[in-house]
Amino acid sequence: MKVDLTVRVWQRWLFFIVVALATIYFLYLVRSVLFSFALGFLLAYLLFRPVRYIERRGIRRLWAILLVYASVLALSFLFLYFALPGIIKEMTALAHLLPRYADQTEEIMSKIDHIDMPHKLKEVFWKNVRDIEEFIYKGLNSLVKGIYDVLETALFLIFAPILAFYVMMDWEKIGDGFLHLFSPPVRLEIKQLFKDIDEVLISFIKGYFLVACIVGGLTGVTAYFIGVKFPLLLGILAGITNLIPFLGAFLGGIPAVLLALTDSWRLALYMALGIVIIQQLESNFITPRIIGNRLGLHPLVIVFALLAGGNLLGIWGMLIGVPLAAVLRVIFSWFYGKIIA
Repeated sequence: MKVDLTVRVWQRWLFFIVVALATIYFLYLVRSVLFSFALGFLLAYLLFRPVRYIERRGIRRLWAILLVYASVLALSFLFLYFALPGIIKEMTALAHLLPRYADQTEEIMSKIDHIDMPHKLKEVFWKNVRDIEEFIYKGLNSLVKGIYDVLETALFLIFAPILAFYVMMDWEKIGDGFLHLFSPPVRLEIKQLFKDIDEVLISFIKGYFLVACIVGGLTGVTAYFIGVKFPLLLGILAGITNLIPFLGAFLGGIPAVLLALTDSWRLALYMALGIVIIQQLESNFITPRIIGNRLGLHPLVIVFALLAGGNLLGIWGMLIGVPLAAVLRVIFSWFYGKIIA
């Protein structure tokens, strides 16, 4: 009797896993269409907390959602009003200076090539240079492709706020409808599982966004006071790339050092030193204080999530790889606890 019960339990879990895998495969096939839906649900997830806060103050949900939307639009407008002119100005200046930077790079490489050094050492040096060039080229290609993909799906982006509106209006109904797919004894456990996932995601989003803003601001200010050109662009780039664990510091620091190098070796050295100090502050003080170890992931798991995400979805995969791994850890822990129990 006990054996039959165990077999039925395993059959049930096997059926659930097969259905889940089939669903994931189907979602993968229609991923281009689901982009706007995923973005809409993400937007609803991020905005529902302030909506709920306003609603608890006695304001109807409809007006609470509209108030949050108006606030987001106002903040976006203020950011664009103050930051966009500076960004456009720096990007235009950078575009004009790129030919000069290319000539300077060729001149530096030519001088290095004529330095008297052992042939084997020179081969190793140029191999490393080519590897770095290839790494930067692939990274830029991935970034450009990611931006192009977003622009290509701009039509879908229009529907995201509309979808988010309806999701927030029926938030409880959607949640209850999903929970009713399970038997009453399991519903409380599923609800607790989603609470655990929510805690992990909110910790990641709030923590990493705040850390990225701090690192981006420190990088921009450092570049400005040292005298490196385009501090605003460098700060924004450092903030965005810092969302990628481990590799973000490297990806965000290289452009700053290279731009400083076009002026002088001393400026590049100062900028490199500044980047190292900022990253040491970030890894040893800022991130532990703000995020801590809330994700509960081993560094090897984080590296695997980065590589797997980058391989599947490029730069966007690297951004979502770590939070997705953290969510999967919570789900796996829940399944493991159920099986052991």
